[in-house]
Amino acid sequence: MSGVRHRRSPYRLVSYQPPKRPQQRPDRNARTEERATELLAEVSESNEALPNAWDSALKDKRFRADDLLSAIGRLHDQKNFESAIEGIQSALRNDQAQTWMYDVLAMEMKLANRPQDQIDRVLLSRIDFAAGNEAQMLITASYMARFGAYDQAIAICREAAKRNPWQPTTWGLARRLADGSQNPEAIIWSRIGTIRHVWADGFEDEHAEAVTVLRDLERKMTAAENPKMASTVRTAIQSANARDLRIRVSWVGDADIDLVVIEPNGQRCSRKSRLTSNGGMLIRQSDGGKQGRHTEEYVCVEAQSGEYEIKIRYILGRVITGKVKVEVIRYQNTDHEKSMSVATEVIEHDATIKVLVERGRGAAQK
Repeated sequence: MSGVRHRRSPYRLVSYQPPKRPQQRPDRNARTEERATELLAEVSESNEALPNAWDSALKDKRFRADDLLSAIGRLHDQKNFESAIEGIQSALRNDQAQTWMYDVLAMEMKLANRPQDQIDRVLLSRIDFAAGNEAQMLITASYMARFGAYDQAIAICREAAKRNPWQPTTWGLARRLADGSQNPEAIIWSRIGTIRHVWADGFEDEHAEAVTVLRDLERKMTAAENPKMASTVRTAIQSANARDLRIRVSWVGDADIDLVVIEPNGQRCSRKSRLTSNGGMLIRQSDGGKQGRHTEEYVCVEAQSGEYEIKIRYILGRVITGKVKVEVIRYQNTDHEKSMSVATEVIEHDATIKVLVERGRGAAQK
């Protein structure tokens, strides 16, 4: 059965990985620097006015994003903000636009003391260009960090996280940016977001790393005689680790068994729809097929109050004992934690268990 049915993770819907310049192949990186050098030399040696010099260099040649980024980055490092501005504007005029250019252009304009209304128009243009694309926003944030503009990069990451908090890539980039900025508030936000929202494969390691970083920050704040920030970190960890509802189904054998959870407003969390708008997620799945222990697991960090219907469906194969173990934990890691465990037969018919969540923190959804 496992060779026929393929289960797709919802986290594959957005598979963008932000660019990591240090990991480029040496030959490609060398070529990027070479092309950036050639471009800057052509502009600097031109007798034309700066805008025209850039247009002449770009209008008949195509450059990769990394080539242009390298060239603009050099100008930024040299504090040649006016040339950086003209270079980006020329790229936009000559159909070589990239979303990151708008944010970098706004930053260079600010450094060059350009009027605020010009900067605002650039940022509005970026919103129109990106059209709400979170992947493009993450690319821009990654490029902004290249210029050391961590505050702007983190602000972009925050916006992307608001639009889709369940995308692990967003939180991975957020953690790197926060560490680069060394801003305690950004470090707290990125790690708390990871603990709450990252449930893709390997989430245990990412959660553990997040807690370790936060505990280290708490100790640093205590040592720095900043008890208010230390308390903020402790409270944040406690809140982030709370899970309103967690359901785990386990069995021994080679059977394929499905877990389906029907939420109070009727939404179904299953292998066909692993993430609901309520925040319910199927975080572990098993297709059976091999002898051994198998597990399927559902979690809702901030669940709606109401009745949850748990369905355990037998597909095929053998359950050694004929029964599966169902564990239900409500209000996990809080003073009100409740847990129950039952063994139920599933071979001849589906098993159904109903659970009431009275202290759900989730907002009601239609």
